Amino acid sequence: MLAFSNLARAGSCVLPVPLLYRDHGAPGAAFWLLATTMIGMQNLLLLGAPQIFIRMLAVAQVGAGRQPSSSAGAAPSMADIRALMHRVFLAATVAITVLMATAGSHFVAPVIAASVRPDDMWAAWSVIVASAPLRTALLCHLTYLNGCGVLARPRLIDGIGWALSGLLAMIALRFSGSLLVMAIIAQVPIMAATIANGYLARRHGWTGWQEPRTARLGPTARVIWPPTWRAGLGVLLSTGVRQGSGVLLAKYVSAGTLAGYLLALNGIAVIMMLSAVPVQSALHRMVQAFAAERTQAHVAIAAIAMRRSLWVAALLCGILALATPLLARWQPHHPFVSLPVWSVMAAGLFLQRYGAVHLQHYSITNHIVWHWLDGATGLVNLALCLWWIPGHGALGAAWANTLSLLVCYAWLPTVMAVRRFGMEWPACDLDAAVRPAAGLAMLIGAAFLLQRMV
Repeated sequence: MLAFSNLARAGSCVLPVPLLYRDHGAPGAAFWLLATTMIGMQNLLLLGAPQIFIRMLAVAQVGAGRQPSSSAGAAPSMADIRALMHRVFLAATVAITVLMATAGSHFVAPVIAASVRPDDMWAAWSVIVASAPLRTALLCHLTYLNGCGVLARPRLIDGIGWALSGLLAMIALRFSGSLLVMAIIAQVPIMAATIANGYLARRHGWTGWQEPRTARLGPTARVIWPPTWRAGLGVLLSTGVRQGSGVLLAKYVSAGTLAGYLLALNGIAVIMMLSAVPVQSALHRMVQAFAAERTQAHVAIAAIAMRRSLWVAALLCGILALATPLLARWQPHHPFVSLPVWSVMAAGLFLQRYGAVHLQHYSITNHIVWHWLDGATGLVNLALCLWWIPGHGALGAAWANTLSLLVCYAWLPTVMAVRRFGMEWPACDLDAAVRPAAGLAMLIGAAFLLQRMV
């Protein structure tokens, strides 16, 4: 259900794109993809707090955690955490809405100015900004239910809501031709999902904005803040910069180039999620083997997970590389990124997955370093984006992301895992990493040959 939810979110923004190209041209597609990219970035402002809340709620459920804590030194109770969640998500809602209305409007303005129907686009953008509290409330309910151990049904509801949002947006655009109508209709399933998950949350103790409590929230907030800012900083400087490169690109390239790059970023996000599944599904077995001091066992499990993960990434990136020249030949008015740009983006994705698998393997020791690794990588990426995007556009953004990984993320987790677990390197990576990398290189080479033929 989690995979379905994520795929539905990613797919919902793509469904209307062909019709947008047909009825509104490249500016219409660029506007919609840029708006959905900003929607995806909204959660970054919470700085990883949802994951911390999930862990704290899970701990509070154990034992006598359901009653409000009576002293500042006691562990946070369910009521304390719920009360703090109310305030954190309310503050995030205000901040997100203000940023969408100000900074977001600044970045969509050039795209709207290139449209033949700017008034319709501005009205649609106003609907998207006004609906930001709806999406924050949905995330709040999902966070609470996940922390209570209720995951499958809320994610099913969320996935259905996003899938219907994309489908109804496409239908509304087909029959009305208006971006405003499409934006309004797209919010209806999200509102329904928010109401349904809100009802489910209330059945599990959620009390709305009037949570009774006896303890001060300061001690609970001080427990949550240290891991939150560390986790959030890493996410903000990695995922945030990667997605933000598409937003920054809107100031320097044409609407067609922007739409193609944002579509490629959406494809990268889907491939990252699918290629992470083999590792996520093997983590519990790695942890069990590590706890039992069976080093060879968890090293072997990690190697199998890496091989599967990298092959998934290589094959999906390679298939898209082969499709790129065909898309350019058969659908010239529906631009994707050029093959050189996609090749650089695919190389960056492969490097990211290689480092991520070694990092997740090393993290079973509970020595968490990913926040500063992501932070350092993101800072370099941001600096290179600001330097290269104005002059090189989409290719500059792709190179910035790929080269920033070489600073530490692509090799330091490997060094740490090899030293910690006594792994034999490079032998441990020959089958798991080198062969998928060679496969990706062959597919990209075949794509360049195909491009010359068509």
